[in-house]
Amino acid sequence: MFERGAEQVVRLDGATVILTPSLPTVPHLNSVFVHADVGADAVEAIAAAHLDGLGNHRVVIDGEATGARLRPELEARGWTAYGLLHLDRDGTLPPPEADVLAEEVPYGHVRGLREEWLRTDWALGEPELQECLAADERIFAGSPPRAFAVFEQGRPVSYALLLDGGRDGMLEDVYTTPGARGRGLSAAAIAAVLHASRAERHEAVFVPTDADGRASALYERLGFAPLTVQRIFSRPAP
Repeated sequence: MFERGAEQVVRLDGATVILTPSLPTVPHLNSVFVHADVGADAVEAIAAAHLDGLGNHRVVIDGEATGARLRPELEARGWTAYGLLHLDRDGTLPPPEADVLAEEVPYGHVRGLREEWLRTDWALGEPELQECLAADERIFAGSPPRAFAVFEQGRPVSYALLLDGGRDGMLEDVYTTPGARGRGLSAAAIAAVLHASRAERHEAVFVPTDADGRASALYERLGFAPLTVQRIFSRPAP
């Protein structure tokens, strides 16, 4: 998904670099993805060779064991570590029943909620927000999303996206506006995504979330199971 949205993709032995110089503050379109069991020196060398000039170095370690091994040394060198937990759910299982129903809408109907999420939960300033929205357009042009939203008084207050990965689906952007939380609206949006994914005969549905956040409890309650943790390391470029 990110490769299809990037301006450049560089294949290395054991790593993939995706670059979008026109959107330098968007981390997921300017990253090194490491697929091999490497050392801390190799991580820093790849980042320096390909990410200098972007303002920030961001390296994603795919292997959970490799990420755990590298974390102490890279943190000692000034890198910040972040865990991205991936969960999956068997696509053949029936989706959970929801007390509230979410309806499928064009993505433009929930774009305002996406902006609200980036401004509040992610605390993005205006320049970074505009770059992130431009990145959305690039990513969704290559991977068109299906949007499912819960409406109250004629406006969307909760939504989730389904991205088609071919054999599998991906649940993305689960968000409910603060004033409507605690009433099961996110669960309703997720249930709608699972219904749609099942209709498309996906073998499984995946969802990424903060490894230390609270959302994983919701996903597990809806039948998702933890699969692996990607470790993401970042620091300002020299």
